[in-house]
Amino acid sequence: MESQSHMVRFSSWPRRLALVLALALLAASCSGSDADDSAQTGETAADNGSAADQVDATGTVRIGVRNDNPPMSFINDQGDWIGFDVDLATALAEELGVELELVPVDGTTRISFVQEGQVDMSVASMNHTLSREEAIDFSITYFWDNQSFLVRTGTYESIDDLADQVVAANAGSSVIDSWNSYVADLGGDQPEIVEFDDKQAAMQALRDGAVEGYSEDNITLLALAAGDPDLTLLPGGHNPVQFGVGLPENDSEWRDRVNIALQNLWTDGTFGTIYERWFEGPDRIIDLPLGGEMEIWS
Repeated sequence: MESQSHMVRFSSWPRRLALVLALALLAASCSGSDADDSAQTGETAADNGSAADQVDATGTVRIGVRNDNPPMSFINDQGDWIGFDVDLATALAEELGVELELVPVDGTTRISFVQEGQVDMSVASMNHTLSREEAIDFSITYFWDNQSFLVRTGTYESIDDLADQVVAANAGSSVIDSWNSYVADLGGDQPEIVEFDDKQAAMQALRDGAVEGYSEDNITLLALAAGDPDLTLLPGGHNPVQFGVGLPENDSEWRDRVNIALQNLWTDGTFGTIYERWFEGPDRIIDLPLGGEMEIWS
């Protein structure tokens, strides 16, 4: 696949930091009561108008994307930022008719950057959950999967066998709440979950026996364990996954534009082409048949 670097402008963190500091100084010059009211209501820069207005004014959409989550979004051996989410973000920007600025996010900043107005959306392999719905809004579903466990080959046969074992998860992952609930439903005590900021560190902990299983989206686990006979993905799962684009809260105009753009990409075949490239075509990293159909408005 060709690099998309010619279509991407990376964030300038020093410039963004200067802007944040300037805004902070401006806020400090306002009355104390106004500042307190803003803090109490959780108001941020993202509340000062629609993201659509910001995108229209600048001609650029800032999209948060992970760079550590193959095959969804990662840095390849040539240093290119590639993956399904990268291609989808590129296609969304083209459909919206604006320039793309990719902003690196991780398991926690993919939400906080949307809340703080540092990105206009996050296309970051994010499961749409009730708890996340309380923090940000979401688009219609664009990806379907499940969450299971990688284990050392021959150690366990079912995810139920891990209910009383020490397991690993990514910090900020929906795996954590889901696994706690799953084990509680089995009648077990609260499980011990070791959280990792780095997927490779979690994989190493699993290989070393420091944890008995590592839970993430199945697609991510399959990619991380590709070609390793010493690791096995357990069948089934404890948490169905429905990825949505993370969007600012209470911004229906922007949410509608993103949803319509997604539907256009589905109906004109662009989405299918991207999906086939990463999960069904000859250069795929893993095999993952399409697990659902996008909601299409009449």
